[in-house]
Amino acid sequence: MNIFSIFLAIVILTGCSAQKQKTDNTIKTTTHNVLKSNSKTWTFAKKVTSKQTPNNGVSNELSTSVVSKIGDISNWTTSKNQFITYPINYKQVPLKKWQHDTQKSVVRSEQNNVHWMTIAQINMVLKKLGADIKIDKLSDLVFLETKSNNMPLNQAFVAKGYHLYAINPQYTDNEQTITVDRGQSFTDTRTKKATGQIVPAKLNGTWIAPETTTSANDTGKIMVKDGYLYQHRYDSYERSAIQGLSSYSLMSLNQNTTYASQKTNAARAGYQLTQKSVASGDSLGYLYMFVNENKLIRIGQGQTTTYQKTSSLVAANDLPKDDITIFEQLDQKKTGEAASTITVKAGPPIVGMSSSIKYLTNPDAGQITSNIPVVGLEDGRVTISDEESGSN
Repeated sequence: MNIFSIFLAIVILTGCSAQKQKTDNTIKTTTHNVLKSNSKTWTFAKKVTSKQTPNNGVSNELSTSVVSKIGDISNWTTSKNQFITYPINYKQVPLKKWQHDTQKSVVRSEQNNVHWMTIAQINMVLKKLGADIKIDKLSDLVFLETKSNNMPLNQAFVAKGYHLYAINPQYTDNEQTITVDRGQSFTDTRTKKATGQIVPAKLNGTWIAPETTTSANDTGKIMVKDGYLYQHRYDSYERSAIQGLSSYSLMSLNQNTTYASQKTNAARAGYQLTQKSVASGDSLGYLYMFVNENKLIRIGQGQTTTYQKTSSLVAANDLPKDDITIFEQLDQKKTGEAASTITVKAGPPIVGMSSSIKYLTNPDAGQITSNIPVVGLEDGRVTISDEESGSN
């Protein structure tokens, strides 16, 4: 073989090696590029399962469902290639470490019964989930362990576009025929409707939901006044803080379980709750998102209700000035507490105090910690009873 032929062979082999290296890196690079943004929330879209039998192992007959079972992870938050499913933070680990720790996480007698899915099996699951991705080796997937105690997660990930795919890359021998999870797909909530830029000071007024069947529990009317959302239910006025989430750091929101739950609720209804949102909540678990200065969406209990601002004013018979005064002055009575409700029955008004009325970020918002009777209101000054009762 002459020198030219040898040189040509080296060039071809080098080119093939470089091409293979490029292909090997493309899938994981794509995943990392999708997940490198400051914050994404992914909500459950679909899952794939199959049968596993004692004699034949895992079946290739795959079934899909758009309903997750209790215990399944229903949403993920990613931030700069970090994974969070509240309240657990995960770290990425190499395949070999994940395999080692996965085997060590089962009792010694069962360690030889742990098996890895084949590349073909994983690609079948990806195809069933609707992905246009094929992996070439297990290390194309992203593997996770908990940051706190290095516990391996039984799923590995690949992402492309607006989709995150969680694959179950292992299974354990079983003496019975069972149904096993094979994978899940999640959708980026940024595909949902976003709210516009909101100026909170321009939200004051009366908001009506014209399609609501009014009741003592739901009047179909909301009053907004100076940063608070007011509603009348039965014998009480309830107040919640309107929160401009831009006042919170993205890191603090990403680590907040209450915000994560509300963000998922919004996504399921087709909306984005983001750091730019202006929103509120209430004691019944509803989420109130201001879409713009004249439109409000209430999300909860499987329904979405639209409110329109009908006036920039709040009528005195809808929200008496005296009640606003009571709320404002009771806020000052106890450090670290806020007036949440005012209830009037056969006696003086009773103010329910809470540690917080910020329903988007505080899990204890609206929980009544004490009840304070108001015995007088004269010349704009509120007088309260020396006696106060607990929430019980």
